[in-house]
Amino acid sequence: MRREDAVNGRMIAKVFIALVAFPVFAHAIFTVVMMVLRLMLTSVLPVAESWSAMVGKPVLVAAAFVIAVRISFGVCRRLWPATA
Repeated sequence: MRREDAVNGRMIAKVFIALVAFPVFAHAIFTVVMMVLRLMLTSVLPVAESWSAMVGKPVLVAAAFVIAVRISFGVCRRLWPATA
């Protein structure tokens, strides 16, 4: 295999990971974490239509987003091709 082909293959893999794999993993993990946290939050804060409902949603989204991005970053970092 020529060096140029190897470099192009690594570049294509990096572009695929950055533009496809990372967003897909982040969205999938975000969805799963949101479902789990929503169940936990409704059981912990049984008061509906009050401050808990107003505070709960942003906290839930922020926590799920941070968890999803961190896990997705870890997975994609493992997929990232090493330099030759």
